Amino acid sequence: MMARLRSLLTATTLAVTLAAAPAQANPLQNWAGRLLEWGQRRPTPSTTSVTGFVPPAGGLPANREGGAARGAVCPFSNQRLTALLPSSNLGLTASARPSLFFYLPPTEGRSVEFLLQDSRGAELYQSTTRINQSGIVRIDLPSNAPELEVGQTYQWYLSVICDPKDRTADLYVQGWVQRVAMPENLQRQLQQAPANERPYIYASAGLWHETLATLFELRQAQPGNTTLQADWIALLRMEGLDKVAQEPLAGRL
Repeated sequence: MMARLRSLLTATTLAVTLAAAPAQANPLQNWAGRLLEWGQRRPTPSTTSVTGFVPPAGGLPANREGGAARGAVCPFSNQRLTALLPSSNLGLTASARPSLFFYLPPTEGRSVEFLLQDSRGAELYQSTTRINQSGIVRIDLPSNAPELEVGQTYQWYLSVICDPKDRTADLYVQGWVQRVAMPENLQRQLQQAPANERPYIYASAGLWHETLATLFELRQAQPGNTTLQADWIALLRMEGLDKVAQEPLAGRL
């Protein structure tokens, strides 16, 4: 594992038993309200919000946008490597192995490394893939990755390896995901609802990763649907991701 990441892991290890702060001082709670508001863009049945969520007292240390490439080591692009995360840097999921989303700039066949850790900084899963595509990409945690535990928060890193001999030249983003308990009525609603309503049901429950995943799938299945495209753009802009909101969908890594 690269030396720079090791130092970052030590510096950003986080205990997730922090008490909740008042809503006006808590970006996590503010974000949840925005996601609920977005979910109400399409009428859906009343959904119980997520349970087991322990909101930190402030934003989590993270980096949603990768820095500029150093010199000519990585391809030049006006767009930077970007994690599709709320401005709080934490996304909620009810899935044991959620999907994560990123904007990937042109890599010219360079390798991309994904790393998942627990809240103490212990490595749980790592993968490296050579990529020759750009756009919005999806990473699904595979069956050989450990299941996320309810109530636990995990940190991840995604790095474009610009120079294998000098990992300090990597472009990288980092963020957090917390697994929460599935609301009792949510699964029933999802089973009864048509596919085009599911993103808004997940949003009304506060589940960022499921909201993105189901909307992503709908957009791929219906590339000419301007309503889905507009809702996707609105969702990303809501969290300050304007720069990548209109980038094309590239598929899975």
